[in-house]
Amino acid sequence: MEPIARTTMAKWSGGRGSRISSAVLRPLVRLLNRPSAAWFGRALYDIALRFNGIAIGFEGKHDVSEAEENFLTRMASRLDGRVVLDVGANNGAYARMVARAAPRAEIHAFEPHPRTFAALQAASPGIRVVNKALGEQEGELELYDFAEADGSTQASLSREAVALFDPHVVAHRVTCTTLDRYMMEAGLERVALLKIDTEGFDLSVLRGAREAIAAKRFDLIQFEFIPANIATRVTMRDFFEALPGYEIFRLCLNGDLLPLFPYDVKRCEIYVTQNLVARPAARAADA
Repeated sequence: MEPIARTTMAKWSGGRGSRISSAVLRPLVRLLNRPSAAWFGRALYDIALRFNGIAIGFEGKHDVSEAEENFLTRMASRLDGRVVLDVGANNGAYARMVARAAPRAEIHAFEPHPRTFAALQAASPGIRVVNKALGEQEGELELYDFAEADGSTQASLSREAVALFDPHVVAHRVTCTTLDRYMMEAGLERVALLKIDTEGFDLSVLRGAREAIAAKRFDLIQFEFIPANIATRVTMRDFFEALPGYEIFRLCLNGDLLPLFPYDVKRCEIYVTQNLVARPAARAADA
């Protein structure tokens, strides 16, 4: 083993508090770090992802993930009677789950796709629906979707993000505004929950809310980190920088929050679909 590798292993073993010596680790790594053991490593990796709060493939009862259902149920008392913004609402399943958990919440649901917006509007009585995209700047943008499944849950402002799954795409011209502008025009001073699901453009939505984030006007922010972020060239580090004064957590299957701060490349830069929750840091919240 090269000296650098030995140093890295020693740091890894000691940094987690296990204090396992490199002399003990070396035989185990030698046994498993080979092509014939790759199947075992992949299985362990998948389990480790789930044990680290990445609730892959667990659907709930109401067309949202089980983790989201549990989270919204836990947060119901903090949402009821307050403002919730659902950015990238698609057909409204998340907004309707909020309404189910917190019947008195004031819900604003944003969906730019013309066909999907029509479905959202028809299925979401009592919810304020807005046929716009939200991003870093105001203007007109192209929204892309699958040519043979137009109106899918993976429509994105990035052609490349959609083309990761199918090269045949269709485009729709949509209107974009910013969260700061929308909140000012709607007279929204405080938001109990901002949920973002824009298939790789969540960071742009947050950058369009710089003023609200600086003023800590969001009590909770739920967003995604997904493979589409490869196409949009967005890292988790970017989210940390876009959310000063906030702490970022991974949303676990039971609705609990797993801390991801302070930022660490190994724990944070995992391009596997996951839901994150940000909330004002305890120090800032108490100030």
